[in-house]
Amino acid sequence: MFEQIHLKGQPLDLGHTFTCGQSFRWRVGADGVWSGVVQDTLVQLVVQGDTLLWRTFPKGNEVLVRDYLRLSDDLAGIYEQLSASDAYLGQLIERYRGMRILRQDPAEALISFVCSACNSIPRIAAAVEMLATRFGDLVCEWGRLCYHAFPRIEALASLDPDELRAWPELGFRGRHIVSVARQVLDRGRGWLAALRGLSYEHARAELLSLRCVGPKIADCVCLFALDKDEAVPADTHVRQIAQRLGFCEARSKTVTEYVYRHIAGSFSERYGELAGWAQQFFYYDDIQRGKSRSN
Repeated sequence: MFEQIHLKGQPLDLGHTFTCGQSFRWRVGADGVWSGVVQDTLVQLVVQGDTLLWRTFPKGNEVLVRDYLRLSDDLAGIYEQLSASDAYLGQLIERYRGMRILRQDPAEALISFVCSACNSIPRIAAAVEMLATRFGDLVCEWGRLCYHAFPRIEALASLDPDELRAWPELGFRGRHIVSVARQVLDRGRGWLAALRGLSYEHARAELLSLRCVGPKIADCVCLFALDKDEAVPADTHVRQIAQRLGFCEARSKTVTEYVYRHIAGSFSERYGELAGWAQQFFYYDDIQRGKSRSN
């Protein structure tokens, strides 16, 4: 039995939200229900009109659903502010209306984006799911499927890095996963979660102090897990978008440190504290364009 949350006119599109490259463990069934594991809970969601239908296993965790989807955000206000600053962005917001930034578990976000280095979204999703299935705690069985929590940092830190490196889905990233997990463990319980209370600059600097964590991974964690809406993760896709839109004059085909700073600065200048939201709409549109070209 599903329970209800009335959205009160605030847009929410689960398809756009769960396929825009910020989270990798959501799947939609033939009945239109989205299923994913959040922390140690299976969450199932479907939107009908102005109502979000939800259920969780274990049962009754409405607080988790609201927090993860950031339902307290004034999304209509965010959209209005972004649209007023950029007419083209306003068109994308209408096209992908209901896409919203999530509030993910920082540890899961960090390790997931370590898996993203030089990788595609389907392969990232496969790697993340494999980690959960092999090393995460069983949450429940539903519809003949077993759902596992994302592995605890302690579990990942104890793994043999060479064993992970041998997995085709991970390759060199396997050693990075173990290295980052061990460094997080060394910083003490609660270190990652505490970054949410710091400024963007301070939280980003703390993440960059980890070996194997570069600017893009740090900014992804800041944006998708730590409520730093001004963070602008820049990769090759975003570089191409920035050049196409005239946000970046540098013609480099790689994202050098200079190019990264220039792109992030350009987004910040145009969109201020919502620069990360703007970047995500442009990024998602680029993903959709790529799908259209390949079909």
